[in-house]
Amino acid sequence: MKEKIDPELSRLLQEATTRTGRVEQLDWSELMYDPQRKFIEDPSRLKVACCSRRAGKSHGIALALLKAGFEHPHSFPVYVNMNRASAKVIIWPALHAIDKELGLGLNFNEATSDVKLPNGSVIKVYGGGTRREMDKIRGGKPPLACLDEAQNMGSDMEYLISQILLPATADYKAPILVTGTPSAAFDTPFYNIIHGKGMTERSKDLAWNVHHWTMMENPYIRDVEEEYELACAANGWTRSSPGFRREYLGEWIRDDIGMCFELKSAFIVNRWPRNQTEDWRYILGIDLGTVDPCAFTVLAYSRSLATTYVLMSYKNQFTTLQAGTEIERLMEEFSFDNIIVDSGGQGAAFVKQWKDTHPTIPAMPVKKGFDSVDMSINIINADSRAGKIKIVKSGCQQLIDEMQVLIWDQKRSISGARKVKGGDNYPDHCADSYRYAYQKVRTHSTKGMLWMDGVERGSREWINRKMAAIKVEELKDEGGKPEPYWRRLVARPNLGP
Repeated sequence: MKEKIDPELSRLLQEATTRTGRVEQLDWSELMYDPQRKFIEDPSRLKVACCSRRAGKSHGIALALLKAGFEHPHSFPVYVNMNRASAKVIIWPALHAIDKELGLGLNFNEATSDVKLPNGSVIKVYGGGTRREMDKIRGGKPPLACLDEAQNMGSDMEYLISQILLPATADYKAPILVTGTPSAAFDTPFYNIIHGKGMTERSKDLAWNVHHWTMMENPYIRDVEEEYELACAANGWTRSSPGFRREYLGEWIRDDIGMCFELKSAFIVNRWPRNQTEDWRYILGIDLGTVDPCAFTVLAYSRSLATTYVLMSYKNQFTTLQAGTEIERLMEEFSFDNIIVDSGGQGAAFVKQWKDTHPTIPAMPVKKGFDSVDMSINIINADSRAGKIKIVKSGCQQLIDEMQVLIWDQKRSISGARKVKGGDNYPDHCADSYRYAYQKVRTHSTKGMLWMDGVERGSREWINRKMAAIKVEELKDEGGKPEPYWRRLVARPNLGP
């Protein structure tokens, strides 16, 4: 007797057969417009695209990922962005739109952010903001690897490409696609490969094919000139403003005015002169995160030299226990006077658990105020210009990477203070831990004495300086003779306007 086939199963099999035939007939090149096609079909192994906003690079990457996945059944094309959440926000809408238009039958996994194709291939979606996240990519052999929003990647971009993506793509001799938009930061790996320098000195001989296009060449953006006018009106730009030229023309334009941190070559040194003095004091600043990485900055300051050295500043994805263990490791290396922690927000759970798991950590909460970010960055900039802060390059590359991209938001706080522009495009974890630590340098007290500009409050030198300042500021009487400073201390009647 012939076995009956379930009608629903029969319908699904028929639909799968129809869909498979439709995919096999697809001409992926016809789905791309000219700049996308030239980029994706470039036979080079290493390709980079520097585009303006709304140029359609994410849509092009989505097509490239699908093409690779369908041409290699049961494979794992890779898409990388700063973190998995931002990766999902950027690539999923493009994949959803293509799936809806072509009826590809894609399966979107909310838990992992991965996207499964009906032929068994899976587009793997990864974050690349820390080495811990990057290392999750190891082990696969993707037929394509895409790194998007590369302008946000710091020096670890070289590690991601050279030590993870290149070996992973060796089986297929698969291309690596890197895309991004110009930022205000120069001397980053993305900037360097766009300008033919190699990501760093080590990889300068690695050749990249460079592509460039803007939203003007995106056929899906109607009336680009109107978009330009709106952007200029909304931001107070002209067509020659650095922000407009970066965001809408895809040009690399330096704009030091909008940068939060002043970072000149004179501020960065190759070594810490540890043996120059014996009065080094150490401070550890910590920015904690559960979704975001944890960041640690170690400062060494000397009263006799009136100088602070930023010895190391780095970030990584840590659990609460791992972060506590990392702090204890640093405590063994340095005898910290203070450990300053952001115990609010994501950091609250860390500090609470450490009371049980790491009770020896003497964590002090960072003091914040309405204008504390603006004020603390201004102080760091002023002291850097005065030669009071030196950053040791070998241990602080991640901090330097952040300082090169952080810009002021055009929206100010209610009090009028400036705010650092937030978002995945502007990582600030090392910079925050640096600010927390340096606040303590400026107000550090020992035995009731405040250190400021190398002088202890209450010391003979401090008193002499105060007396000299008073004399300099003495008022002049009508005859041109200095008025004794003690007379200024006598209360005078308020005579009104």
